[in-house]
Amino acid sequence: MRLHPRDDDAQITQSITSKEKETRCENDVEKCAVIPASHVDAPYSAFPQRVRLFIVFTASASAFMSPFAINIYMPAVPDISEHLSISSAEALLSVTMYMIFQGLSPSIWAPLSDTYGRRPILVCTFLVFLIANLGLSFANTYWLLLVLRMLQACGASSAIAIGAGCISDVSEQKERGSYMGFFQFGTLLGPSIGPVVGGFMAQAWDWHAVFFFLSAFGGVYMFFLFLMLPESLRALVGNGAKIPISVWRTVIPLWDIKKASLCHEFMTMPPKLHIRTMGFDLPWRMYLQPDIAMMIASYAIPFGAFTVMSSTLSPILFDNYNLKPWEMGLCFLAIGCGSAIGSIAVGYLLDYEYARERHIHGDNINLHKVRLKYMPYFNVLFCLFFLANGWLLDYTIHLAAPLIMQFLGTFFDTLTSASVAAIMYYNCMCVHFTD
Repeated sequence: MRLHPRDDDAQITQSITSKEKETRCENDVEKCAVIPASHVDAPYSAFPQRVRLFIVFTASASAFMSPFAINIYMPAVPDISEHLSISSAEALLSVTMYMIFQGLSPSIWAPLSDTYGRRPILVCTFLVFLIANLGLSFANTYWLLLVLRMLQACGASSAIAIGAGCISDVSEQKERGSYMGFFQFGTLLGPSIGPVVGGFMAQAWDWHAVFFFLSAFGGVYMFFLFLMLPESLRALVGNGAKIPISVWRTVIPLWDIKKASLCHEFMTMPPKLHIRTMGFDLPWRMYLQPDIAMMIASYAIPFGAFTVMSSTLSPILFDNYNLKPWEMGLCFLAIGCGSAIGSIAVGYLLDYEYARERHIHGDNINLHKVRLKYMPYFNVLFCLFFLANGWLLDYTIHLAAPLIMQFLGTFFDTLTSASVAAIMYYNCMCVHFTD
């Protein structure tokens, strides 16, 4: 005799099946309310706010390293020239070589981070940085100085591109402006306090002490990244709710991802490493996109002006004002304060404008217009203050006057570059996903 299930049994079975498809809400992991899975929307980032802020802080600190390393030994250039029996121009050639490889190396490391993840590649870059600094600590020949400075640039400079990728992984457009402001703070703080630290070290010890300091600093920071930096690449961990595996998992977890995964049952499958063809030519092909090419040029001009001013300031202060190395280092604090205040101010300004335009226009917001609204005014002001700074230094006016111009110039320089960066990283990611 064949038994057939009753209708009420079928209804019970169907009810149980539907309950298996339900998920828990993400507001309270321990006491989650049960709601239908169809009503749950995945957030852009499942990382808690404190973890996202930690990632932004780590990205900013990583971006700090490259400009810090290029400027920290500026006050020690006379000692390097004397010790290696070379001219000041030859000693400054190491700065030029550093900047060349600073621009080239991200085209290699950035595609690797887009394929293998932010965390392992960032640790590898700082390992290269550590090895280069250890070699520079004992370098006593000019050719070795140049080679190791190139290697140092390859290790440190890529952290800027990878750090920007980390921020884009965990931030939405409405909050990206303030995050990019703090990130910009890291990139501009390095050239500001680097000469201060280098000036005191050159005064107290010889130029090798600069690289001993960078070795210790870079080594400790690399160990910190290895222990605590969570993986954020969306191709590997989604919005952060997926449990990372192997080298992508932190040694010291910042949050209980297993509990958080209960609130995202539709995203709890372990990530499978999808090895894509690495597009090392992608950064160069982006120049073929007219909008990105113009934004890169708009970003490069104020950055170039900032670099020229900071790299030439030490010899000008030495020749025109007869300052000692530690005194020259202190003069860079004007640049540092202008950069710091400008980078934080522009972040809040961009987020305020985004919120205001979204309130007025809703989803029909023009992101480019919002981000670049004030850029022409910032450009004009930073050009005027930079010109005034050069004129005052040339005529050896009282030192307070050019320092004020440097503060105002770097303030508006930062407003310009951060405004472009906020939209540039967004556009570059769109082109990357399209390709």
